[in-house]
Amino acid sequence: MNYLMPHSPKKDIYLNEFGLLSNLKFVLKDMCDVKNLKTSCGNPDFFKKCDFANDHAPFLKDLLNEGSVLKGITVCDEFFYSLIGENGHYGTPINLNAPSCVPGGSSSGSAAALTNDLYDFSIGSDTGGSVRIPASFCGLIGMRPTHNRINTEGVYPMAPSFDTVGWFANSVGIFQKVGEVLLDKMDKSNINFRQFVIAEDLLELCDAAVQENFNNYIKNNLPGIDKNRLSNISKDIIADNFRVLQGNEVKINIIPWIEKNKPKISPEIKSRIDMASKITDIEVSKALTFRENLIDEIKKSLPEGTIAVFPTAPFSAPKSGQDDESLGFYRKRLMQLTSIAGMTSRPQISIPKLKDKTGPVGISLLGWQYSDEILLNKLIEI
Repeated sequence: MNYLMPHSPKKDIYLNEFGLLSNLKFVLKDMCDVKNLKTSCGNPDFFKKCDFANDHAPFLKDLLNEGSVLKGITVCDEFFYSLIGENGHYGTPINLNAPSCVPGGSSSGSAAALTNDLYDFSIGSDTGGSVRIPASFCGLIGMRPTHNRINTEGVYPMAPSFDTVGWFANSVGIFQKVGEVLLDKMDKSNINFRQFVIAEDLLELCDAAVQENFNNYIKNNLPGIDKNRLSNISKDIIADNFRVLQGNEVKINIIPWIEKNKPKISPEIKSRIDMASKITDIEVSKALTFRENLIDEIKKSLPEGTIAVFPTAPFSAPKSGQDDESLGFYRKRLMQLTSIAGMTSRPQISIPKLKDKTGPVGISLLGWQYSDEILLNKLIEI
């Protein structure tokens, strides 16, 4: 089970026998407080210096109180700073739905674990695509909720303006139940669903084969759907501004610990840490203004009541073991599709519907803020 961390609990963890999730087995990304355990955030030196947790993170306690059973802690990308899923210290979790390919990151182990039949659901986190991309590569349902819909207390911060807890499942019914437990009990969106639209500008960023498969799927399942363009801005520019804002928060939340403790870091992650350390206040200020303008633009192009539909990733899972330059090319293209949800704090679900050269590709639903429950209900219509 190369998707489990060496410090996984030796015994099952549960709090209550009965509840909405009674007897459902799950695994958890190595990112948060688990009572009497330590976390590594994907780095062995962090694990050595980390304190034992005094209590479970609140979202985890909610799951356990509803009868679910924690079976293990899963491998993740080092300090959550990748979309690929290869960890230089703990290895690459095996993606059984795309053999010899990466599982996607940073919630790599949580996704790979569900490519067998041992667990009912798993928990990850999504800052820049870390649930959506593994869901796509591994052929799972996966969700990034509206920012702040799930309590992130007790979760190690990467970039708090974008960090969300997310989850995976193979079963729609189980996926919806987990969402009912995890999502806060705020008033539901009072906006009714009106229509699906194809995000044509995102579709155009995908490989030709993915575009063809997507168009055929839509023709057979959602005939007559309108097309729309979410933004006239280059998706490279959107992704670059996301990288600046995310990197600046990494600079605040992670780099001070690294500078103080000098852990051994794999080359891929070190290059990204070095990049984040050089981000300037002027770059951040410009990116914040850019984000505000993008939010306004997307509100007009994708108003409340409308759900955008598009491939989650531009390609299926890349082969594992490639060099950093190749991986950087893949990350750049992935961020073109994932950065909009993060920049606008909108919920997005990936649903396993397509096949490409090496394995699955998800179809995504992108809603409006606080439309999480509506997206969950619309799963069965795609």
